[in-house]
Amino acid sequence: MLQRFMIVIALGFLGVSPILAETPLGLAVEGVQKIRLNNKVGKSQIKFVSEAPMENIHGTASDIVGDLTFDPANLEEMTARIEVGVASMETGIKKRDEHLHSKDWLDAEQFSKIIFEVKELKDVSVKAQEAKADIKATAMGQFTLHGIIKEISIPVEMTYLLASEKTKKRASGDFFVIKGKFQIALKDFDISGNRGMVGSRVGTEIELDANFFGSTVSDAAKE
Repeated sequence: MLQRFMIVIALGFLGVSPILAETPLGLAVEGVQKIRLNNKVGKSQIKFVSEAPMENIHGTASDIVGDLTFDPANLEEMTARIEVGVASMETGIKKRDEHLHSKDWLDAEQFSKIIFEVKELKDVSVKAQEAKADIKATAMGQFTLHGIIKEISIPVEMTYLLASEKTKKRASGDFFVIKGKFQIALKDFDISGNRGMVGSRVGTEIELDANFFGSTVSDAAKE
């Protein structure tokens, strides 16, 4: 909010009329909402793929926690923090997983978390029905891996589903689903691995496919 206010002031001094998007959710939801990832809604998971000339590697990460906050009157100001346990990353081969977690690669002991921090949304569009809103946007923020923080933008698709008798059988609160796919370069995060591995058996870029499931948190449980 403060950043947007300062932009307005700066543009005002320059004699420019700022146009700051404020896209509403389009559902009967009022007040700032907090979403917490909840495996009762669905199993949050990240799939990762490494493609290299000598080998393709497919894996998953499942130790995922996170919170998201947004104003249904202004989706652009959505924020989130999602943490992924490096030790939960698996590729289907135990010895390879041990290498992945080792100091030569992701160093799970020293850098135990991969962190997504969303600062705002851009290019937001919403298609709302009576009980569901489908949202497309670009999530702007920071990605932390191997102790290194990089600015990142991720195209995301999100769905907000109002609570019903059917959803209450699975979990309380409104449901929220986030899907996003993007790539990272290992060199950007100072991950070189064993000599000769990156570029031959491990891809220089890794594709990440994230699926997060959450539900709204009651006022009593927000803190």
